[in-house]
Amino acid sequence: MAVPRRMPADVASGYVIRPATAQDIPEIVSIWGELALHHARLDPAFAPSGDWRDEYRYFVRSLLGRDDALALVGAEGTRLVGYAVGRISLLPAFFVNRRRGYIHDVVIREAHRRRGVGRRLVEGLLLWMRGQGVTLIELTVATRNTEAVAFWERLGFSTYMVHMKRALD
Repeated sequence: MAVPRRMPADVASGYVIRPATAQDIPEIVSIWGELALHHARLDPAFAPSGDWRDEYRYFVRSLLGRDDALALVGAEGTRLVGYAVGRISLLPAFFVNRRRGYIHDVVIREAHRRRGVGRRLVEGLLLWMRGQGVTLIELTVATRNTEAVAFWERLGFSTYMVHMKRALD
């Protein structure tokens, strides 16, 4: 996996973007918890399970060191302020664009938003995916999370599918 050990700090902001390590997992889990609670307020379908901490810890740990996944963190000094997770999948041969990138999460602590950290995390994922031969990136975003929708649109993403749900009684 051709991933830089550390991307240069933004001189103006002092944030460093780098690959996540096992030592980062507790803070990543904490940051994901903020996202989970935010999404649960938007729609109960996002409510985290009772053991979400252990499950998300396991999920992140399972990504580290894999060739088809990358977790990046944004740090200010020794404190993580955000992270991003991307994966690469291979679709069946009946698709032209078989190697697809998927961005799972990009989360920035609220106090550090609008400082370019999220954009730089996404740029790191896109650089890695491009280096892996990916030409199409997908992601999902909660429609009620208007701030996130606007963020992705500013980065050049556009809606091409609508993800729907229906609860069964």
